[in-house]
Amino acid sequence: MRTTIQIHGARENNLQNVDVEIPRDKLIVVTGMSGSGKSSLAFDTIYAEGQRRLLASMSTFAKRFVGQLKKPDVDFVNGLSPVVSIDQKTIGSNPRSTVGTMTDISDYLRMLFATMGTPHCPLCGEALAIRTPHQMMEHLLSLPKGTEVEVRAPVYKIHGEDYEYLFEQIRVNGYRRARIDGKPRDLGDNIELDEDEAHTVEAVIDSFVVGPGIDQQVVTSLEHGLKLGDGLLGFHIVKPRQLGSEHKKFYDGFGCTKDRLVAGEMHQAQFTFNDPAGACPTCAGIGTAMRVHPTLLVPDPKRTLNEGAFVTAALSNSRDSWGGRILHSLAARYGFSLDTPFKDLAEKHVQVLLYGTKGEQFEVILPPGAKIGQQHAGKKIKFNGVVNQLEHHYRQYRKQGTSNAGMDEYLKKVMVEYNCPECGGARLKRARRLVTIGGRNLFDVGEMHLVELLEFLRSIKPTARQRAIAETIVREVATRLELLIAIGLDYLSLNRRSSTLSGGESQRIRLSSQIGSGLMGMLYVLDEPSIGLHPKDNVKMIETLKRLRDLGNTVIVVEHDADTIRAADHILEIGPGPGVHGGKIVAEGPLKKILLDGKSLTGSYLSGKKTIGIPGQRRPASGKSIVVRGARQNNLKNIRVDIPLEQFVCVTGASGSGESSLIHEIVHKRLYSLLYDSRVFAGEHDELTGSEHISDVIDIDQSAIGRSSRSNPATYIGFYDAIRTLFSETDQAKQRDFTASTFSFNVKGGRCEECTGEGTITTQLSFMPDVEVVCPTCKGARYNQDTLEVKYQGKNIAEVLDLSVEEGVEFFANQPSIARKIGVLNELGLGYLKLGHPSTILSGGEAQRVKLAGELGKLKRGKHNLYILDEPTTGLHFADIDRLLESLNRPVDNGHSVVVIEHNLDVIKTADYVIDLGPEGGHKGGELIACGTPEKIAACKASYTGKFLAGMLRK
Repeated sequence: MRTTIQIHGARENNLQNVDVEIPRDKLIVVTGMSGSGKSSLAFDTIYAEGQRRLLASMSTFAKRFVGQLKKPDVDFVNGLSPVVSIDQKTIGSNPRSTVGTMTDISDYLRMLFATMGTPHCPLCGEALAIRTPHQMMEHLLSLPKGTEVEVRAPVYKIHGEDYEYLFEQIRVNGYRRARIDGKPRDLGDNIELDEDEAHTVEAVIDSFVVGPGIDQQVVTSLEHGLKLGDGLLGFHIVKPRQLGSEHKKFYDGFGCTKDRLVAGEMHQAQFTFNDPAGACPTCAGIGTAMRVHPTLLVPDPKRTLNEGAFVTAALSNSRDSWGGRILHSLAARYGFSLDTPFKDLAEKHVQVLLYGTKGEQFEVILPPGAKIGQQHAGKKIKFNGVVNQLEHHYRQYRKQGTSNAGMDEYLKKVMVEYNCPECGGARLKRARRLVTIGGRNLFDVGEMHLVELLEFLRSIKPTARQRAIAETIVREVATRLELLIAIGLDYLSLNRRSSTLSGGESQRIRLSSQIGSGLMGMLYVLDEPSIGLHPKDNVKMIETLKRLRDLGNTVIVVEHDADTIRAADHILEIGPGPGVHGGKIVAEGPLKKILLDGKSLTGSYLSGKKTIGIPGQRRPASGKSIVVRGARQNNLKNIRVDIPLEQFVCVTGASGSGESSLIHEIVHKRLYSLLYDSRVFAGEHDELTGSEHISDVIDIDQSAIGRSSRSNPATYIGFYDAIRTLFSETDQAKQRDFTASTFSFNVKGGRCEECTGEGTITTQLSFMPDVEVVCPTCKGARYNQDTLEVKYQGKNIAEVLDLSVEEGVEFFANQPSIARKIGVLNELGLGYLKLGHPSTILSGGEAQRVKLAGELGKLKRGKHNLYILDEPTTGLHFADIDRLLESLNRPVDNGHSVVVIEHNLDVIKTADYVIDLGPEGGHKGGELIACGTPEKIAACKASYTGKFLAGMLRK
């Protein structure tokens, strides 16, 4: 039996004909400098070939539904198993995706609630009996012959809609009679109700006179009625009016004592927010709804209504528009002036404008000088208010199910996202929210942290009838929860949206799912699982990887973390440098061999021969700071934090302790709101002071810098325009009347029209992977022959885009503005990238450094910017971190401020000031543990960071 994976002639991306044998059933770490070819070997060669072979073995029918993969550039790979890739990029932005749906735990909990849940009466809160339609029918027929029973379904008004809309929904379902506040009404009549009052509405499903032969009719009616009543029905004896003992006995143990409601059978589909049977009708199961924010309707309160205080699209002030007539009529009816500044209007008048006349009618009066609208003069009308009208338009727009970019853009300007006003973020219908186990409904259970949830599930006491099903479900859920807790994610809750998870968190969730599957003989390829992990949590991560290996699997990890590298059975170092300088195996073998290998850069750092230095002295405090008081966003515990300015500040703490909530949700959003856009709402806090010291706030994250292959570092940083201008100013270009746009591959004129400037042509084939071939006309150059004949310093535009960043610095040495911007990229360790490198294939760490280069190239004296970075060491080797720290300190030396969220101890030890949150993650975190210099943090006994930092500072 083969004990190794043999790779021969790997040439994918920058790999230089690599031959290597990797042991099977071991934990293998692939390391090396950023851009040296680690991912090219692990993902683009080993994973891609394993996946391709698996898909190739499928039937032709199955291949129709699966995108086929192209063969990597490798001679052969032997010894492969079925392969699973667990990377960091697959975080969905779908608002319906949660931790519960990602782990499948939500599916099990839905089954648990459908099986064991106790429904409650929506009116009195009493626990309800559960009956099938047949059981209800049998109980009904137990009444004395001739008894008349009316069956009703409770129905509720959808938030924001009127009662007429509710009546229409009842009629659509085939019912015409209803009881409103106990009185019988015909829904065909014109029924006027006070919309601000809460009314009890029950649709009359059917009336039965108990007698033989009605059983099938009863069951059919009850089945339909249960759909309208969301699983609830009320049984009311209409005749005789005087109930005898047998009639009174009918209600014993059947329905709640006050409202006579009975619950139908529950199914797991009724507890999912992705199905209309269970989803809240107001938010359609998303948990949030867009609502108008009144302050956004009036951007400048100093303006009068005549001067257009309201956003024009919300309420026009033109005298010939409907809005102008409404304003003039309201002013005449309620006695306010249209020439009074909005901020000086009386509160009651503002309420009328925003929320309407509450059903009161007023006469339409035409504004002076109006040329049209005479036919409306003198009519009596009601006004619902600007806020209610906009929200009604929004609901109508959503019901259409279509998307309109202009409408979406307009709505974003006046509406903000809130928890759904009907379900409060629970996502489920009212009847489903009233089903409980142990006093908790499904939403409450989803809000629990995983440790609390595990304790709750183990405390459930099922009845004898429920025990077999409940124990099976609890066992399945408990297994998954234990894995998530063991991997360090105990602070998460099942309701947490997937889009709010970091790349590392989502990767660890998928990793726990793989361990839970219990498969052996698999090949797993992971991309930096230590990202976002505090050193104390990293131990759990390494144990999980070893557990996966011990099941009988091969685990290949692309990683730079020292602890993970030390824990590996086999280390593979690729290098010696990045890009064209890498792509070779520098060293391989167990840790001892790597530490003794003189060529291994990783070995030099691990053995202590090379280190990232500690600054000789920390920058002194400038006296300026940003102060956040009463921070309560997510798990923050009402803390006060001082962030000193003109220093290099590091925010750290246990994973999930609240660093992102503090810096991204409060500091960044609040400063952005004050400096640029008041429509951005910051996380919960009392106040933020010190913003007057800041000219600009810049968040440099790891999101992609472009979604198109036409985007590249040159276009993003902005020196490509200068390069095109240089070409357009050459004599050859002037003779041909070429402009700068001729040298763009995005517009017609100079580009190759065969491939429209892409350089490649993609052909889609059925049952086979898409074939991408180099354009036969331009040979991949992207430009037509005439454009390519124009040269600058002996190179045409395509050859310039093919230069590496290192070569670009030298080539443009006589153009200081271009050379400076390319030079910053080079200093950040991106010298191996081509100037025309497509943005779509940049890693998260590379994209972040390109953004950082763009900002460093724009540094201006006299300004004071605040730069925020989240885990900038992602994808960086020890040697790359050294260069990154030099670049991060440059803006601080120029009088700017840098705040970094980071767990890497090499970064923390070089900071001027450290803010340590904790002590744990999630509900056990959110407190300020310590703040000050790294030495002060290391001396704090309560700080986990301090314990690890103390060892680093002693080295």
